[in-house]
Amino acid sequence: MKILLSVPGHLKTVPMNDYVFRTLKEMGHEVRLFNFGAHGFYQQILKKISEERFFSYINRKVEGLVNNFRPDVFFTICGFDHGRTSIEYIKNKCVLTICWWLNDPFQLKRSLRQAAFYDYYFTNSKGTIKDYYANNIKNVFYLPVGCYPPVHRKLMNEDNRYDVCFAGDWHHVREEILSSLAQDFDVSIFGPWKKKINKNSHLTKNVVRDGFFSPEEMVNIFNQSKIILNIHTWLGKWDYGINPRIFEANGCGAFQVSDYKEEIPELYEPEREIVLYKNTGELREKISFFLTHDKERIDIAEKGLLKTLRYHTYEQRLREMFQIARLE
Repeated sequence: MKILLSVPGHLKTVPMNDYVFRTLKEMGHEVRLFNFGAHGFYQQILKKISEERFFSYINRKVEGLVNNFRPDVFFTICGFDHGRTSIEYIKNKCVLTICWWLNDPFQLKRSLRQAAFYDYYFTNSKGTIKDYYANNIKNVFYLPVGCYPPVHRKLMNEDNRYDVCFAGDWHHVREEILSSLAQDFDVSIFGPWKKKINKNSHLTKNVVRDGFFSPEEMVNIFNQSKIILNIHTWLGKWDYGINPRIFEANGCGAFQVSDYKEEIPELYEPEREIVLYKNTGELREKISFFLTHDKERIDIAEKGLLKTLRYHTYEQRLREMFQIARLE
């Protein structure tokens, strides 16, 4: 199958662009990759001059690729800059259109503006399907992301250098929780945090490595930590919608403690393959217990890894997507 894959490659926090591309190739498909972000000098200048002209430029480029490559499927991740006119143009060329949206529920309004453009639209949040239906958008399906085993993997002979680790972007919800935990536990933070938090904050000393990290660096961090914390940025607002960290940490064989989301118990058995919390008090209790119970912690991490490799890889997700879209 010939697939034109359009990705936001300019975003440093969306490495799944590469995972999807590589998985599609490994599955035997012929794939052409297009980065719809302002990643080159001309695109960056054009976007500063005029968002409308940049938007038009991107969509003309995509239409030209469709004409030259003649794909069977146009597949975009997020699809921020692809307009209705361009998607209709592609559909009129007898090309099936698919978008995999990753930012529900916190950017649902943005998603609702584009979901109806596509033949098939996939979201990371099962809980938002009802909102699409309420807006008369019926072509939406729940499809979480996964892990990419060549990257997300268990490393041998790694020591636990860190007790409690968080790796990811700054968010005020995350800062509040980690600041509280750091008063009682050895908390290590990896990510672009120091420009966000107050220089006088006691949390600055917990930022082990400031700035963005590569997927390989993340894997090393996960393999060197006793406990990986997953804190969704929408904690306290929505109890549904899951981020990629769920699968990436478990795919590394790490022991993961995540805030509760409705979808997670359908993916992993709580307290057996992943540990969940609903408030900071509960989180404290679980951290205290598992820091001193190595056997139980390691057992849960191993079971989470096995479940991930069996059911939650990008290849399995893409096969499910193509089955829904009647391409397999």
